[in-house]
Amino acid sequence: MRRAFLLLPLGLSLLCASGIASAQSTVDMKGSWTGTSKSIVNGLPAHHPADTPTESAGGNRLTEIKITVKIDGQDDRRFWGTLGSAAKVEPIIGVIAPDGKRVRMVMQGGGVIEGTLLDDGSLELFYTESKAGVSVAATNLLTRQK
Repeated sequence: MRRAFLLLPLGLSLLCASGIASAQSTVDMKGSWTGTSKSIVNGLPAHHPADTPTESAGGNRLTEIKITVKIDGQDDRRFWGTLGSAAKVEPIIGVIAPDGKRVRMVMQGGGVIEGTLLDDGSLELFYTESKAGVSVAATNLLTRQK
């Protein structure tokens, strides 16, 4: 019984150490990620100009556009690059959560992107923007280009 009490702290210490090590591992975000943005927009956001094919939805527009997120650099859990569509390319900066799965990015114009790195290597993103008569909510599934 006494032996079990002595081994318990050692076992817990090893378990905690392995959890810390795995939480500190950083995924490599560098490269190009591409996919389709399925969006609902109001107004004329930069990536969804007036000539974008749309479907009307209660005074809003439903759009689907191709996007590319290009990550040019990374330092630990911080990264930077661009988000581009046929209409515009703009700078982004982002961070990776300690769990190595969640990401958060911000675009220079103020849009916020939250996402999850999926087990198959794809990246699921949610984008929101609301400013000066423009609103966007979008879901995106991106895959890294080889």
